[in-house]
Amino acid sequence: MNKEIIDYLENFTQNLKLNNKENLNKIYLQITSKDNIWSINLGTLEENTNLENNVDNLIIKIEESTFFMLRDNIKHPEDLMFDEKIKIKGNLDLLK
Repeated sequence: MNKEIIDYLENFTQNLKLNNKENLNKIYLQITSKDNIWSINLGTLEENTNLENNVDNLIIKIEESTFFMLRDNIKHPEDLMFDEKIKIKGNLDLLK
């Protein structure tokens, strides 16, 4: 896993304004690179290799290059959703 991504996610998750921060344990960021797919639990920032299809979880799927475009403000998230560069699956209520 790219340490630069983990460092950014650590800073990002600490600054999120969620009603219930425990919800982060049910949210996963699945990042695809040329050679690998990583599923990172946003609550623990640990990789999860056995990501279950649990309807109570939320999975955000994104390519590594797209992640960096978002981080660097090259692209706006809404633009990427319409271009199908980000896929979201699961319980969206976890983002409240």
